[in-house]
Amino acid sequence: MSYNEEGKLSKLVNSFQPSSVYVKHVCFTNFTKFNLDMPIYVNMVRDPVERVISWYYYVRAPWYFVERKRAFPDLPLPNPNWLKKDFETCVKTNDPECRYLPGHRRDGFGDHRRQTMFFCGHADDCTGFNTEVAMRKAKENVEKHYAVVGVLEELNKTLTVLEHYVPRFFKGAKDVYYNEVQIFSKINRNIYKPSVAEATKDIVRKNFTRELEFFDFCKQRLHKQYLALNLDKKP
Repeated sequence: MSYNEEGKLSKLVNSFQPSSVYVKHVCFTNFTKFNLDMPIYVNMVRDPVERVISWYYYVRAPWYFVERKRAFPDLPLPNPNWLKKDFETCVKTNDPECRYLPGHRRDGFGDHRRQTMFFCGHADDCTGFNTEVAMRKAKENVEKHYAVVGVLEELNKTLTVLEHYVPRFFKGAKDVYYNEVQIFSKINRNIYKPSVAEATKDIVRKNFTRELEFFDFCKQRLHKQYLALNLDKKP
């Protein structure tokens, strides 16, 4: 986003009446730059390599293109060879789609290879893949501005921390989730996603060093927040 677009977003969110929730795939925006109060930021992370594999097959799922075609009627249909290309072949043949080069910037419809960008912000320094500066800024923003950053692989802990740290919005969240788990578990489930060998994942992990460090940082922070609740000591 440009500076002006950030300003428009900040004013839009700030105009909502309490209690309101704004949910979008958008990078961190510091509302104080526009003399506005900061919202309560929460977010989720997951293992970055599992995430990129999931995205790889998500954009190849048939229903994804149905949704995209409805939203953008002029969008051309994808090449069948691209649709059939599996992740393991993509990695092992050094296909440009699966190289994940440090510092590389990708144009086009979003860049879903990394999570640090969402926490780093809209500055140019945030756009390079797997960079030190983007990781450091992402960590700094999480510490300063995010009430909770949950971890998908630790859902129980995430929901518990959310219930206690942001009770106005998440009180009873764990009960709601597990009462409706059969519904929630089907959302975005991709039956077209095959398993990927650990050896292939290890190849990818070599280029995700800072993404993995940021993920571990968020896991440790969530664990500390959970321990601070002292739930195990309560009768």
